[in-house]
Amino acid sequence: MNNESRPRGLDRTPERDEVLRRIGRNVVNFQMVEAMLKQLNANASVHGPASQLEERMEAQRTAVYRKTMGELAGKLVTHVLQAPPEHQTPDEITEPWIGFHFTVETDAQFIDQHDQEMRALVDARNDLIHHFLPRWHSAVDGDAETALAYLDAQRDETFRMMDRLKGWVKALDEGRRQIATFWASPESVRQMELGFLQSSHLVAMLGEIALKAARPDGWAYVTTALNLIRREAPDELIDLQKRYGHQNLKGILLAAEYFDVLDEALPNGGIRTVFRINDRYTLHLGQDVASEPKSVAKTLPSVNQIDNSRHAPDQRE
Repeated sequence: MNNESRPRGLDRTPERDEVLRRIGRNVVNFQMVEAMLKQLNANASVHGPASQLEERMEAQRTAVYRKTMGELAGKLVTHVLQAPPEHQTPDEITEPWIGFHFTVETDAQFIDQHDQEMRALVDARNDLIHHFLPRWHSAVDGDAETALAYLDAQRDETFRMMDRLKGWVKALDEGRRQIATFWASPESVRQMELGFLQSSHLVAMLGEIALKAARPDGWAYVTTALNLIRREAPDELIDLQKRYGHQNLKGILLAAEYFDVLDEALPNGGIRTVFRINDRYTLHLGQDVASEPKSVAKTLPSVNQIDNSRHAPDQRE
């Protein structure tokens, strides 16, 4: 091969080597940005039954890692910087349903700014990978400084975005760590069991009975509740210990944490147990929860609403 047929730019000079070094540096930086976009999009949100959670996470990672840098940038805006899309939970579930969503709280102005900066960075990456050759030819012809200035400006913009994404990745990882620590604790087991008990049809019935069968002083008899449930929904009383972990209605009332429970002394020396809904809670009888005052601390589900409440709450960072 003579010098005339030799491809332009293969002869090494310190200037050309420096241009090539900075090209490689920028390519690696862009790949680091893309890796962080993948990490954020793949792990920012997951919902599903506990037994399928790892499978769903792996499917989500596979789908994300096939996307282009531009697609990843757009997904980050819609799924992390903005309100998450509504997630549908089945009305009937047979095991714990776990949800996690990581969101960066910000305003519309920053979202628009970030979107524009991220789009510009994607364009810069595409320009380097697909359209740098004219600049390389210019460097070969002796104008290496222009190419170096272009590559350094590109690096500076990439570093700014990398710093931002690193902060979000760190916050996401910390949130996931805290969630994992909680789910491995005895308190998570208690909260899960409490959630299923509070959202049960039986507790909803007890709440309605506490309102409809109350004495003038606001207390209702547990024996009245027992008789009504035995007549209207006898299946709810079958094997309470196995289903709810308590042997009787009094134990369920105490464990649900929605009720005040009191043993009253009788003239003959015996006792009778009465209950009422605790003042911290309210019961909606066929009403839209959203229409209630925002000052309500917590809502006791009604029988009409209970099928839409039988799942564990989302965990969000």
